[in-house]
Amino acid sequence: DKAPYIEELEEQMQKLHEERASAITERREADAADAMSEVEAAVNAAMTVFKRRGSEGDIVAAANAAQAALMAAREQRSLPVKLDEFGRDVNLQKRMDASRRADARQQRKLRSELKRGSNVRDGGFHQYIEGESSTDESDSECIAYKSSCDELLQTAKMVFSDATDDYSKLSFVKERFEGWKKHYFSSYRDAYVSLSAPAIFSPYVRLELLQWDPLHAEADFNDMEWCVTTKIFCSLM
Repeated sequence: DKAPYIEELEEQMQKLHEERASAITERREADAADAMSEVEAAVNAAMTVFKRRGSEGDIVAAANAAQAALMAAREQRSLPVKLDEFGRDVNLQKRMDASRRADARQQRKLRSELKRGSNVRDGGFHQYIEGESSTDESDSECIAYKSSCDELLQTAKMVFSDATDDYSKLSFVKERFEGWKKHYFSSYRDAYVSLSAPAIFSPYVRLELLQWDPLHAEADFNDMEWCVTTKIFCSLM
């Protein structure tokens, strides 16, 4: 029975996807919080100028104040020095984390721009809209994720390695059924193969679906081997 092995692989792949999604979500939330703190500092500085002068002609002064506040917020990462009873800065680690995230964002942005420039040089065209592109993962994270996926997929290929050739692939099983139907139709009909086929095909389908990652890779569901194979078989049932 291959079901326990397949279920374990499905759980591991789902866990891998969930961890990746969670890491991306946490990074986006942290980046959004960093950006919001900078924007709030800039807006507050501009509003202070308007309230103090009360003139519509002070737009330039307000803009300058907002820009200065924005730069100051980026320098301090919006967290002032706060000492505890032992003289330690309790916000130091938070500022370091914010600085690290800012550097990582800049690196991802540069990498995205280089990739976009490479696509243009290769004859591709894409109208870039600021903020549209998602550059949430570093090269090392992508490599680690792909390595883990490849390891699981290699394990999946071994699930039917101990089966005979006739049952090692879905296409071979389909051919067996087609031969059965062609040469022994009465027996094929009496065995209700059309009703039991989905359960028999299921392990092969589930193993191939481990490769399906529509959120991060281009994949046409209808082009997968199991879909093509079962579509042909169902049309002949």
